[in-house]
Amino acid sequence: MNKVSFSELPFLVKAAVFVSLLNAWVLFEEVVIDRHGLWRYLPFYKVGLFCVWDLAALLLIGAGVFWWSSAPRRERASCAVRRSVGWCAGCT
Repeated sequence: MNKVSFSELPFLVKAAVFVSLLNAWVLFEEVVIDRHGLWRYLPFYKVGLFCVWDLAALLLIGAGVFWWSSAPRRERASCAVRRSVGWCAGCT
């Protein structure tokens, strides 16, 4: 049985990972930040409303899932010539 990379998984699985990580952020926000009063130390934070911190978490999680689902590193170019030109006589 071979390992399956995250980039090979269906879109529905990637969307579920995104939603679960976003749900983890919302839970952390409600349980830790709101209940312990840490919102006083976060500029532009609004209790119970969508704020800059939620947007930052949304973008960070989205970028992480997008980067994680991109092509694996082993499939990328192996040498500097191939990266710059797209072809290398030594690699072929």
